Amino acid sequence: MVAYADVGIELKPEFLKAVYFILKEQAGVRPGERVLILSDSKTPQHVTVAFRGVAMQLGASAFDLKVPSAPHPAYQPAFEWDPLTIAAASQADVIIDMAVGYAVFLAKLAAQGKRVIMPGDATGAPHIEDSLVRCLLLEDQHALRDEGMAIKRIMDAGSVLEIKSQAGTDYRVDISDLTANVFSGFMFDAAGVQVSNYEITPGSMPGFWLPKGRGDGVMAMDGLLLYDNVHELPKSPILFEIVKGRIVNVSGDPYLSVRLADWLKRLDDEAAYNGPVHANIGLSRMARLTEHLEFERVRGAMTFGFGDSSILSDAYGYDPATTSKSGVHWDAQILSGSLSIDGKAISVDGIVQSCNPTSE
Repeated sequence: MVAYADVGIELKPEFLKAVYFILKEQAGVRPGERVLILSDSKTPQHVTVAFRGVAMQLGASAFDLKVPSAPHPAYQPAFEWDPLTIAAASQADVIIDMAVGYAVFLAKLAAQGKRVIMPGDATGAPHIEDSLVRCLLLEDQHALRDEGMAIKRIMDAGSVLEIKSQAGTDYRVDISDLTANVFSGFMFDAAGVQVSNYEITPGSMPGFWLPKGRGDGVMAMDGLLLYDNVHELPKSPILFEIVKGRIVNVSGDPYLSVRLADWLKRLDDEAAYNGPVHANIGLSRMARLTEHLEFERVRGAMTFGFGDSSILSDAYGYDPATTSKSGVHWDAQILSGSLSIDGKAISVDGIVQSCNPTSE
């Protein structure tokens, strides 16, 4: 089963250090800015209070808005947010999102220059506190950013991304015209220059948003599967047959493969089969396989998104014609794969290989 992180009802003093790091080091909150904290009923009150208090300490005008709980992350693309939430967010300089996640209005606001950062990937569940303390304070985030940048440089110079695994993965995709992302959590580089308006923390998870219709092969998913209203770990790999960036067959694990195939069929949404629409490799040694979206950062694990990618065309400036528009965005994971770019190994059997940031 998926491992659960520590859940407590009292504020951990270490959490204040994590919040300060997010607001000061990653989001770059400055005196006089307006900071809006978005949360919902799943977010512990002391978590939102901590973000608001630290933002005030940094000289910002801080506000918090508790919004209606969104559906499971897989259904986020089709969810319509109340105009009040959108109006409030449009007045902020910095948006701390622990409730909304994958939404058109946040992507558009980022494209307009608002800074949107998602602690815990925008799921403010009760274990967000433990996850952020563990992942942000127990390992060097600047070193992770540097490692992610080194991997990005390898990816940007490459033409073919290839993934293999002993479980049966054999997948290739053309990346010759693509630019990789790092998703380090940092909106400013080491020199203080702003490099991003849209970030997820903790990081890093370098990889690509992939144009629809691209990528072929077999993917043996042996890691966490996020779909419908569940997070599941298969007892045996789930096999996806991919033809031109689209799932044409699901087999493998006798429990999950039939349930996933049935869910996709019931959606009556042909674009839900599109993918992978993103491919990323986690770098965090502290991340765990929990229902918190930290699972995407587990070191050496590769996470692949399916279904919608259209929402982020605004945030990242992608051509909408190359994105997939669906009512769902769901994820599957390979834990023990080998990732290479033009034959250069990034990971072998789930172990990230050394990428010296100073030599790439």
